Amino acid sequence: MIIREPWSKKGLFRVKRRTGRKKLGASLRAFRDWARRARHKQTKGEMLIRAKARVQGHLNYYAITDNARSCSSRYLYHATRILRRWLNRKSQRRAYNWDQYNDVLREVGWPRVQIRIDLNPFRRAEAC
Repeated sequence: MIIREPWSKKGLFRVKRRTGRKKLGASLRAFRDWARRARHKQTKGEMLIRAKARVQGHLNYYAITDNARSCSSRYLYHATRILRRWLNRKSQRRAYNWDQYNDVLREVGWPRVQIRIDLNPFRRAEAC
């Protein structure tokens, strides 16, 4: 989805991009369906590693200059919650509380949002 904010800091027209609602929702639904199916077939460790790869792939594609908020506060946040929910449903006993879960994510190396494609490569030169 393209959002048009008329002026940049220098007064020039600039087009900003962010993930559309439908694509984001479809991606989260696909992640949820995968987690629901995977909980029967994979161990917790395998599930965490594969979920990390799925989330990293999404971020590699969608993490561009103006889309960091959509990637971090929307996709990453919800994917983390979905994964915890389905990991806790693997058996009748709860697997993780939030503290334990965050420790496990740190161990696995859960991805963080980094801008992969900078659509404004001269921004740092302008700031100096």
